[in-house]
Amino acid sequence: MINDFVKYFVRKILRCLPDNLRRHIFDEIRSDNYRNSLLQQQEAERRIGLAISVSNLDDFDAAEAHLREAARLDPYNLQIAPHLGRIRFLKSRSLDRAAQEQNRAMLEVIGSMHRELESSDPIYVPSEFWETFGKFHMQLLERYGIENFKRTVSHNYQNWFMVSMEDPQVRQLLKTWPTHFSTQAWLNTIEVPDHVGLHTSLTFDEPSYPLAFAEKREIYRIAVGLLWEFVNDTDSFGVMEQLAELEVGNPVRIYRRGRLISSDIAHSVRERQMLLNSISCHGNEGLIVGELGAGHGRLAEVFGQTTNYRYYIFDITPALYVSQWYLKSIFPNERLFEFRHFDSFDEIRDELQQCRFAFFTANQIELIPDDHLHLFINMNSLTEMRIDQIRNFLGHIDRLTTRAFLSRQWIKWENVFDGHSVTKDIFALGKRWRLAVDKPDDIYPEFFNQVWVR
Repeated sequence: MINDFVKYFVRKILRCLPDNLRRHIFDEIRSDNYRNSLLQQQEAERRIGLAISVSNLDDFDAAEAHLREAARLDPYNLQIAPHLGRIRFLKSRSLDRAAQEQNRAMLEVIGSMHRELESSDPIYVPSEFWETFGKFHMQLLERYGIENFKRTVSHNYQNWFMVSMEDPQVRQLLKTWPTHFSTQAWLNTIEVPDHVGLHTSLTFDEPSYPLAFAEKREIYRIAVGLLWEFVNDTDSFGVMEQLAELEVGNPVRIYRRGRLISSDIAHSVRERQMLLNSISCHGNEGLIVGELGAGHGRLAEVFGQTTNYRYYIFDITPALYVSQWYLKSIFPNERLFEFRHFDSFDEIRDELQQCRFAFFTANQIELIPDDHLHLFINMNSLTEMRIDQIRNFLGHIDRLTTRAFLSRQWIKWENVFDGHSVTKDIFALGKRWRLAVDKPDDIYPEFFNQVWVR
């Protein structure tokens, strides 16, 4: 009541002042309010930074206290909630005995895989490029858990962030729209994640997940939807209707008419189609596929669900562990040959024949006999190796494969980590092979696709 009375008389007094003086007073009030607001926003940002720093020291209570203060100072800061979600997740996981045991088991298996690679010819030791990313991926898996890999390491394998209108994939997908004219991409829904995810900074000093930002998430939602509609429209095998993104790995969920979709499934379907069309196969021929650098096993998943083929994966750490864990989780009734050391193929021959999926470190490719595989696949990762490694693996692909090799690589790649450039001509196979497909990628024109047929 008193406050209202005071305000009334202040307004009366201000009305009696000259216009110039009244405007000056109002400008000063607004200026002070602006300065105070700016100072509060800056202090809120400082508090968010402090929350990140102390959370990296596992002091989650102090981190949450800093975020609460940031929310008081700047309640409209949209990054407080995603950071709070991340910190609460980290606190919960640090107290979860099952999660810690899962980490221990993961590190033990990855350690044995790593020792296998280190004990072999140095040509199989990961390039500087993958050594750098491999270490960061290990930190992500330890911090956020294998159960969240579709929000972390998977974004470096294939499910790339399409979060800018300048992204070449986004531009290309918008160009494809007249080929199907589906408006479904704009009707799909997407969940709102927090900052538990891949940090594009490759550190934990700025642990922000791009899809936690509304504008970037909206571009990603539409881009994934456009990709799905394009592949669905060009799916000559009709397998898209029987596939959906699985919850295992905790993807950021995009719903199309109540069904989960993803760029991983869409890309895998079009790659499957490209390979099988080039050799006039339908998926029921009982072939054996080998893949070098399978990421989390997205292609093996689609082949496993839509063909009767067997599938061998050759990889480095920690990707080999991720694909083994994932495929074991989603195909519980299939027999798997899990990674282990062996000295000769004869030791595993009979067991391997009974297995749908098999997992090998990259060096174990040497122990697989000539002409043992019908099809071979490499998507992107050959480019990211050293020149001697590229030539070594192409030699193995040549000797192992009897029917076709599907390859997608950068048209030109500057490997700043290993200090060299890679161009398209290095990926050519020998005289007993012919090119059945050789074209820029439909979605990412900076890549080329090739299918070599023997």
